[in-house]
Amino acid sequence: MAFDESLSYLLEERRIATLTTFDVQGMPHVTAVWFLWQNGALYLTTNDQSGKGRNLSRDPRMALCMECREAGREAGLSASGRAELLTGEKASALAGQINGKYLTPAALNHPVVGTAFSGMSNLVVKLVPERWISWDMAALGDALFPPGSDASGFFYPTLK
Repeated sequence: MAFDESLSYLLEERRIATLTTFDVQGMPHVTAVWFLWQNGALYLTTNDQSGKGRNLSRDPRMALCMECREAGREAGLSASGRAELLTGEKASALAGQINGKYLTPAALNHPVVGTAFSGMSNLVVKLVPERWISWDMAALGDALFPPGSDASGFFYPTLK
């Protein structure tokens, strides 16, 4: 499926993504990650000794899912493909950008917090998606319900 440009806001906003990798037994390993969308690629940071880091160094297959659970905006994107693992100076610069998307300057410059996140970020995973899956409940509602109708009565509100 092609990338749905109308959902690109999911890639730009500061959201938590769900990453799936595969462990040595072939079982899915699912974790929450921070990410950055840049020049047609998704980037995430981890540590080379983490489960996801070890999994991807052995098996580059991965999927990343970003979603919005806000009432009336429920939508999501899932990207899958093969990871490229980046280390060294290039990884360090990208890790700084990723951490900067989620942490304030005060956190990044803090001698304990900034150092801790920097130390957990020695590996950057690059994914140029080979496959996209998307869903958009607002668009589905527009297709199902007559124009001007209020479909909110058909769905429970998003849990908080």
